[in-house]
Amino acid sequence: MADLRNCSECGRLFAYQGRDICSRCLEGEDEEYMVVRRYVRDHPGASVFEVADETGVEEEKILQFLKDGRLQSKGFAELQECQMCGRRISAGKYCENCVKRLDVQLKEAQRPNLDKKGFDKGAGMHIKE
Repeated sequence: MADLRNCSECGRLFAYQGRDICSRCLEGEDEEYMVVRRYVRDHPGASVFEVADETGVEEEKILQFLKDGRLQSKGFAELQECQMCGRRISAGKYCENCVKRLDVQLKEAQRPNLDKKGFDKGAGMHIKE
């Protein structure tokens, strides 16, 4: 059975598919994104406040587009910081260095724990104590 939730935008009940908003609000968000994207493309270096004033899209929504990595602009760089190291970034949640570091850590965590003979320590039979 589908996971039913209330839309965080309009409150309607909908079948959850990975986003906290219903399909109707998602379409509206996509339209707002396109308006913001066109404005930023035509006005590079514009601040979030300027984009919000000129497009009518809320500042919080524009910042969410940045955090989601859907929008990238040098004009917004001063507002975004890497969640790990605090370095200023133009989009997303992490800087390039932290993404690489996380990637290495993830690969190490997925690597099997081998003993001296090359056998996986976590696999096979064990004696219950």
